Amino acid sequence: MQIKFKTAWRTQVPVYLALTLIYLLLFSCSKRQAAEMVPTPAPPEEPGTSVTYNNFAKALFQTKCAGCHSAGRGAAAVWTLNGLSSITSNKTRIQQAVLVNKSMPMGGTLSAAELKSLQEWFDNNMPE
Repeated sequence: MQIKFKTAWRTQVPVYLALTLIYLLLFSCSKRQAAEMVPTPAPPEEPGTSVTYNNFAKALFQTKCAGCHSAGRGAAAVWTLNGLSSITSNKTRIQQAVLVNKSMPMGGTLSAAELKSLQEWFDNNMPE
């Protein structure tokens, strides 16, 4: 009786593992699909509207930077996002990492429109 149990168990485990793997492959989303679900901040579309912290940069930093640079997160030791004052005091560092080296956001990218609007915001002395 004990031998039958061991044999049945050995044949069922691979079947369960195969079914689990098939389920994961069919019903999980890819990294690209997950990234597409994250809303991206849109630059102001009205002609003559300048890019400000409140109409663009705040949402950009919240969606692209806060995941790693908020208090208690891994990258907070390098720089902690804590509103406009933390951005203005680290302006040079942020510009270098995002606009020059394009090394941030880690594991993601900014669209050409986001990069252009962020550069415009920095060039205009980061209006609120």
